[in-house]
Amino acid sequence: MEPRHGIMKAFPKVKRIYVNTVNTKAEARQYNTFAHYNLFFSSAPGNTFNGVTVYVLPAGIGNARCQIFQRQIQQNGGQTENSLCPGVTHVVVDDSMDSDRALRLLKVDCMPSGVQLVKCTWLSLCINEKQLLDVASYSLILPKRLISYLWFCRMLVLNRFELFLYLMSSWPQSRLSFSECGCREEACQIPGIGKRMADKIVEIMESGHLRKLDHIGEAVPVLELFTNIWGAGAKTAQLWYQQGFRTLEDIATKAHLSNVQKIGLKHYEDFLDRMPREEAAAIEKVVRDATQALDPGLVAITCGSYRRGKATCGDVDVLISHPDGKSHKGIFSKVLQSLHDSGFLTDDLVSHEENGEQKKYMGVCRLPGPGHRHRRLDIIVVPYNELACALMYFTGSAHFNRSMRALAKTKNMSLSEHSLNKDVVRQGSLKVYGGTPLPTLTEKDVFRLLGIPFRQPNERDW
Repeated sequence: MEPRHGIMKAFPKVKRIYVNTVNTKAEARQYNTFAHYNLFFSSAPGNTFNGVTVYVLPAGIGNARCQIFQRQIQQNGGQTENSLCPGVTHVVVDDSMDSDRALRLLKVDCMPSGVQLVKCTWLSLCINEKQLLDVASYSLILPKRLISYLWFCRMLVLNRFELFLYLMSSWPQSRLSFSECGCREEACQIPGIGKRMADKIVEIMESGHLRKLDHIGEAVPVLELFTNIWGAGAKTAQLWYQQGFRTLEDIATKAHLSNVQKIGLKHYEDFLDRMPREEAAAIEKVVRDATQALDPGLVAITCGSYRRGKATCGDVDVLISHPDGKSHKGIFSKVLQSLHDSGFLTDDLVSHEENGEQKKYMGVCRLPGPGHRHRRLDIIVVPYNELACALMYFTGSAHFNRSMRALAKTKNMSLSEHSLNKDVVRQGSLKVYGGTPLPTLTEKDVFRLLGIPFRQPNERDW
């Protein structure tokens, strides 16, 4: 793929659409998209969404499309909200978004009971066909049976200690010791664990194996093969398996792929190969040099496993900010333009995602010179007053972040990549009041306010 220059807007000006000729498939898709929206606007009011309250998450969809969707929902008997609040029945997200990213943007650990998390294709089809369609084929929430299945598949590749850490970080309110976790009765005390699940946990803890999985045939390695395609989650992998696909060649020639999945398939081997620490440092330098060429006062910090001191890295996450609290504004597109122009960025996965005042790019880069692989790169521009919390969040590990958020909950606080808030009010898993942000100039401030000793990044793997 040729380098793309600049950030591609999701919605070009209308005057670019109505030209006499359509020279590319991309232009044809844009034309059809706008024709589809014009059809939306001209449709007569109906009652398709009676009893339905929808929150359309703007990230990836864009404000223009959100407004179109909201208008159509309201014209067809439904209601809309501008946040995930009590009463919402459906949350609609961009087709390329996975459930983990959606939950992070929604600032919840799981969807509230009765709330559907669906792709925007579902909403488009409902409007187009003037009927409320079943969400099963468009939901990002996996059936409980499949979640358990995939959960235990993954547990097989973890050793006993890692499994214990997983359980303790997922349910930190449990105070079981390592020896107690091997006891069926004690395992049953973990929230969400029943007797049958406890038996399986004990079997894995004692033997590192689950006999039940001996009889599931070829599904596990095939599902693992498919979920390693960037942009394909567990639900998509299961769908492909049910359609009879068994190899990457099947996916390349028979499956209907999004642009993101095409990029993931094209660079499949490169993305699976963990880069040496030295290569991650070289990527960081390219981004920092491009950033400071625009403003020497900007800071660029690599997070993730690199900051935790690991010898290899799966991808590179670079945070950009400015100590004056204002000069980071407007720098996002300029940095990306510079990196595109130099040929360093080769593919865009998510060219622009806004999360509050933070702006995030997700793409693919390659160092200059022969022999270099394509690597995953995320660039996040954050305001300086959020840098400490963002630094902690993007440094990880995932286990550590879950534990820190769970600790904050016990103190009526909330911790995110934006801030540490006090006086948070919750109803179950849903926040009804987000609280007040506390001043956190450094990561040490976050630890201090939570009442725990500071941990260096290389001590945050559990």
